[in-house]
Amino acid sequence: MATAAEALAVKSLNKSPGRRRFVFKTFSQRVEEIDIDVFRSLDPLKTEPSEGSSFFRDCLVEWRELNTAEDFISFYEEMMPLVQTFPQIILHKELILSKLLSRLQMKGRLSLEPILRLISALSRDLLEDFAPSFLQRVADSLVSVLKSGADKEPEIIEHIFTSWSYIMMYLQKYLVRDVVHVLRVTVKLRYYPKHYVQEFMAEAVSFLLRNAPIEQLIKGTRKVMVEVAKKPLVVRKSGASALLWYVMRGTSSKLHSRAEQLLRLLVDNSMFGIGDKFAQGSQSLVEVVTAAFQRLCEVLEPMELNLMWDCLYKEITDVASNGCSLHLSHLLSVLISTVHIDYIRKVYDYQSMLQVVGVLSQKIILPLRVPKAENQHSEVVDKVLQLMLCILDGLHLADNVSVLANVSVQWAPVFELRNSSLLTFIKQLLLKDPRVVYAFRLNIIRALNDCIETSEEEVILLLLIFCERLQVQVLSPSFLISKEEVLRIYSHLQDAIGYWIGIINQIVHGDSPPFQLQEAKLALLWGIISCYPCMTDLQANPSLLLDFVDAVDQLLVIESDTVAGFDKHIWQSLIGAALGSYNKLRSGNIIRNEEVSKFFLLARKYRSSSQILSAVADFLDSMYRSTFQEGISNAVLHPELKAEKAMEALGIFAENLCHSDKLIRLSTLRILCHYELNYDHSPEDELGEVLQRLLSIEDTPISVTTSREVIRLISEIQVGLSAARIAEAYLPSVFYWVIGIFHNRFSSLWDPALECLAVLVSEYFEMAWDRLVQYLEQCEYNFLSSHDQSDESKIASSSKSSDLVVRFNLFVSPASDNTPSTTVLSLLIQTLQKVPTSIESRSWQIVPLFLKFMGYDINNAVSVGSFNTQACKGKEWKNILKEWLTLLKLMRNPKSFYRGQFLKEVLQFRLLDENDAEIQMKVLDCLLNWKDDFLVPYELHLKNLISSKSFREELTTWSLSKESNLIEESHRSYLVPLVTRILIPKVRKLKTLASRKHTSVNLRKAVLGFLAQLEVDELPLFFALLIKPLLSISEGVDVMNNWFWSSSAWSMDESYSFSVLKYFTMDNMVALSWKKRYGFLHVIEDILGVFDELHVRPYLDLLMGCVVRMLGSCTSIIDSGKSNGLSLVDMYSSFRPHEKGAGAENQIMVTFIFSLALCLDTCELLMKLVLGGLFVDV
Repeated sequence: MATAAEALAVKSLNKSPGRRRFVFKTFSQRVEEIDIDVFRSLDPLKTEPSEGSSFFRDCLVEWRELNTAEDFISFYEEMMPLVQTFPQIILHKELILSKLLSRLQMKGRLSLEPILRLISALSRDLLEDFAPSFLQRVADSLVSVLKSGADKEPEIIEHIFTSWSYIMMYLQKYLVRDVVHVLRVTVKLRYYPKHYVQEFMAEAVSFLLRNAPIEQLIKGTRKVMVEVAKKPLVVRKSGASALLWYVMRGTSSKLHSRAEQLLRLLVDNSMFGIGDKFAQGSQSLVEVVTAAFQRLCEVLEPMELNLMWDCLYKEITDVASNGCSLHLSHLLSVLISTVHIDYIRKVYDYQSMLQVVGVLSQKIILPLRVPKAENQHSEVVDKVLQLMLCILDGLHLADNVSVLANVSVQWAPVFELRNSSLLTFIKQLLLKDPRVVYAFRLNIIRALNDCIETSEEEVILLLLIFCERLQVQVLSPSFLISKEEVLRIYSHLQDAIGYWIGIINQIVHGDSPPFQLQEAKLALLWGIISCYPCMTDLQANPSLLLDFVDAVDQLLVIESDTVAGFDKHIWQSLIGAALGSYNKLRSGNIIRNEEVSKFFLLARKYRSSSQILSAVADFLDSMYRSTFQEGISNAVLHPELKAEKAMEALGIFAENLCHSDKLIRLSTLRILCHYELNYDHSPEDELGEVLQRLLSIEDTPISVTTSREVIRLISEIQVGLSAARIAEAYLPSVFYWVIGIFHNRFSSLWDPALECLAVLVSEYFEMAWDRLVQYLEQCEYNFLSSHDQSDESKIASSSKSSDLVVRFNLFVSPASDNTPSTTVLSLLIQTLQKVPTSIESRSWQIVPLFLKFMGYDINNAVSVGSFNTQACKGKEWKNILKEWLTLLKLMRNPKSFYRGQFLKEVLQFRLLDENDAEIQMKVLDCLLNWKDDFLVPYELHLKNLISSKSFREELTTWSLSKESNLIEESHRSYLVPLVTRILIPKVRKLKTLASRKHTSVNLRKAVLGFLAQLEVDELPLFFALLIKPLLSISEGVDVMNNWFWSSSAWSMDESYSFSVLKYFTMDNMVALSWKKRYGFLHVIEDILGVFDELHVRPYLDLLMGCVVRMLGSCTSIIDSGKSNGLSLVDMYSSFRPHEKGAGAENQIMVTFIFSLALCLDTCELLMKLVLGGLFVDV
């Protein structure tokens, strides 16, 4: 008998032409190819059985020639004597059906097709006798075979539903008499969990509903709706919608003749009323009808869908006139969901839909202009407004924008609503295409003007969006808006700004404001300021904004990080918003000198505020637009822009050019380019106008295509620096600007900028060095601070901010895609690597920076172990560490370094046993710079031990034993600890040795064998480093300092072992991860297997103490759980709740038992070593 795999290989091969021809089809492809054409087949149908025979006997004989499977042959031999005549079939019908159904099993998969065909043939013989009694049994058997695995076999699925379709066709005359009974019988098949089974069953059952009398169609549809309303499951909704769709679907992308009757039935109030009797019933029925209509939209042409739209429009119009709001709400939900953006293109005639909206507006919306009626139809009003938005989408997609002007006039009464939904509608309307917004501009402005008093925050937000969408700076006469239509908005904005000036002045004078300042209040203030310039046509008062700026400026005189409960940069951003609005109001007007002086004063005073700098730059650009384009040397400049002020400005603003915020860098250069600059050299010695060139580079959008030009310009700057063609006054600005290039997140620019910065440092060392160190220190501080904060638990605020607050926060802190601080810090260190000889004399600045990065307090670094462990971890930290080590390696005279000895101890005692081989190699290179006699002769051996490529060979060719004489006796005390630290990571972590577990274990044993060549008194450091990951550095600092972080002689007597083991408390043991426990215990097992008794015995107290305490932690968890009546999972989870999660029970059980067994095995090995034969006897 063929297996499922063999059948798959035969039947699922892709036979289509083209490439990838010999590839097996996916399951979904095979299901899609199933075509059950029983109802549409043009093949001739045998109307009568053979003479003296029956349909069942004819089918049995036919399949005897086509199928030789064992199950079918046995059935044939058993049944053939009993079905010779039609009367025999009538007599043995119960036996025949029972035998057929008993063979509907997956183990007889090759016999399923003939058995299923025989069932359908039997139904044709029995007809009315088959329908009431046998149909239920057949349906149940089909469900059973599907659940047993047939639902994963497309061929069997096809056989099942082909047979069922034949049954429906043969018994049609009898089944249409009671459609409800058929639906009751097929409920499990129609709502089968697999969607494709639902589809095939829906297609089969729909044949009956299409051919049933209208009374039975109504009963059947109601039965389906009741099923969904009672149990509103997803599987029932999808099955019901599929059935309704197949009933309405005709052939060749057309509706069936019964579709109109069913459509009118589905939108009738009696149908939706079924759901009112059940919780969530109505909503479920709406979803079912909507899904059926959407499927019609997917396959039918727009002209064919007119019938569906007409049924919906007529019912909505009738219901709106009758006043049944609940039914109207259901119909609108169906219509809105159907004409969603995906299907709105299928609407052929928008005029009919507009007429429907007109009726709804007349009957529902116009009466609501009376406030008393607001709550009667609120849900219906919301849906009418949603329908209007859908229509606008359709008109836009159909490019029928010319109709929008008429529509805006027809819908004008809607904008007179005082309903809470109106502002939501306007907000969604503002998100449409700008042409749609422009058509409704008058309606929107009038509505906002009417609502400004009652819904201030919402109206301000909508006014902001309105100006953004139409790119409006002012409400100019081209908008055809009269002053009266926005007078209320204008008065409200002006009064609000004046009110806030008074509030701020109260705070300046030490008085408490009349209300508590909150973020939402400041966001509203920002929105008011931003909207104020739109009122310029109403003679808005620009000086009011300057008064506001003066008030906030006085407020920021307070020497504190926060003012009135908010950071200073928030208040500064409000100044920037006011200056930006002032620019729009004064655009094209004469500007007084005192105004210019005020802008420059604010720019200098708040030079770290991107909002203020951007506003000042915009102000200067608009003021000197023509001057800026033609060249400022030919124009009369403001006194603030004269040459004598230029040098002062360069000194003030230069540091802004290395800011991480691109807007600050760009705005600063825009401001500086307006100054009159005198050159100390002749023009041929200058590299053009340096600031203009820097601005052009900064202002260029960085992409793959533009990067080449930017790199060329950077290279020209570098050449100019090398040739001393840039004036000395520009050098600080160029220096900070090159660093600013690092903040552009485009790696192709970093290398040329790094080279340029290296030239600056080497050629202009006195000017650049202190600035570079200062910026490097700041970057390092920012990195370490963020590194510390990243480990702290952060509690997210559960309160959801309003849209206006979100916009305000984006204005205050714009989203940026800057280079991460880690990368900038790495690039700065790489710059120093380019000039190592120049900075060796500045070790008193470099070494403290490195030690700070390593977590030391420079003023209190008493020992190697006194560092901040939280700041020194993570992948990013290690990447920067590698750059620092590369820099130290290039500095060739470490003996003269500031705190050189302490630096050497940090490298040797702390970093040499890192798990990362690259870090180990760099540390070794740094130590070799000291040129110690005990280290230099063994350089190649040590590097080979670190390198994964030469590691194995080195273990076999080099020896640590005294007898080999490969290490001088005077060098052993210094060299052996270094070798131990280099090899300890390869013992502790298998991943550092090889990718495969068994290979790693063997290599670890080889390393242990290499270390076993050491003398017994040379091994204490090895065992100390072995337990180092198990101990917290903060505990037992004195012991750790003597053991891990010093070069004093290591020992392992009983007192020392006890002093360490006292830190292995129960809490510390329970806190250890399972991975650390496993690793340690496996290492102990390997050590006991490789080291001889002489090398292990001095350290048995320590090892046994560690293992016994681990075993004790396991037993304490068990004892605690038993006393509290907890399961093993709950026991462990109570100690380690963070390790409990999905699928945790089995994992915890296996892990706990395995850890317990491993502890016992290790204890057994140690006891055998301690007691020898005595332990065996015991």
